[in-house]
Amino acid sequence: MMKLSTAGNYCRRMGIGLRAGVDILRLLETETKTGDNKHRETMQQVIASLREGSDLSKAMQEHPRYFPKLLIQMVSASEMGGRSDEMFHYMADYYDDLKKTRSDFIGQITWPLIQLGMAIAVIGLVILLQGILSPNSTYDASGVGLRGVNGFYLYCAVVFGTLGTLLTIAFGLWKNWFNCHQTVVPIVQKIPVLGTAFVTLGLSRLSMTLSMLLNAGVEAKRATRQAFLSTGNFYFIGGMDRSIDAIDRGTSFGDAFEESKVLPEEFVEGVKIGELSGTETESLDRLAINYKDRAKRALGTIANIASYVIWITVMMLIAFMVIRMALQYINTINSFLP
Repeated sequence: MMKLSTAGNYCRRMGIGLRAGVDILRLLETETKTGDNKHRETMQQVIASLREGSDLSKAMQEHPRYFPKLLIQMVSASEMGGRSDEMFHYMADYYDDLKKTRSDFIGQITWPLIQLGMAIAVIGLVILLQGILSPNSTYDASGVGLRGVNGFYLYCAVVFGTLGTLLTIAFGLWKNWFNCHQTVVPIVQKIPVLGTAFVTLGLSRLSMTLSMLLNAGVEAKRATRQAFLSTGNFYFIGGMDRSIDAIDRGTSFGDAFEESKVLPEEFVEGVKIGELSGTETESLDRLAINYKDRAKRALGTIANIASYVIWITVMMLIAFMVIRMALQYINTINSFLP
């Protein structure tokens, strides 16, 4: 899969080149001399597809393991809307912001995670050493009822089982297993900060895509479909058919979005106001920028909260173990007193 830095740089170069009027084949030929071998080889194959008469989005679709799905959808929408240069600039900023947010997030949680790992390792080491040095002792050094080598094995099984379960759940949520987004997303949207970031990123892409397509005169139903798909949010996409049906009945975009039953009321009202003022595309552009900025701030806040939560978890775990071990030690001493 394309790295975030590679995606950002690729989109930036494409946006600058297209805005300057450079032919897309020349731009892609430049890409064959940039980046790692995978990037160069993929771009050569994309050029071959274009020379055979394919569109850029269709050429990119032939390499789903390299190009992000969201980028392919945005390229497809921009080809219909005729604003590819603007779309590439938008996506370049999006990937740059995502990379910075991810780097900040990793930087903030790295040390707390190291502390958590050390705390878990120390507890396991205490259990193991007691089993090796005092195999017949009844003293519970761990404070949680695990003693000896068997206790160490059980402890490892619990730790790795818990970690594996959490990773499996996270991966399943990401891949929308069992259509879980229909249940999970409404709950996530109600969580302060986290819900804001999750929702606003999708709304920003929806706004920009719809603006591009309307400016190019793309038919309303097709524009609505592409706008929903560009969000990359399965919950939003679940309301796409209801909105398209409303458009088919001749309703406005604002009313159609309201009938989707998945988009926030604030966003729907913003679209309706733009329609009343006769500045739909300008209003959508402003909404895209506004929601993008809000998402960026929310993601930064999430990184801070996550680091604090992990740190507090470590402190609570250490405090629990220290108190439990101290009580065990005191009880052992008291058992020898007359």
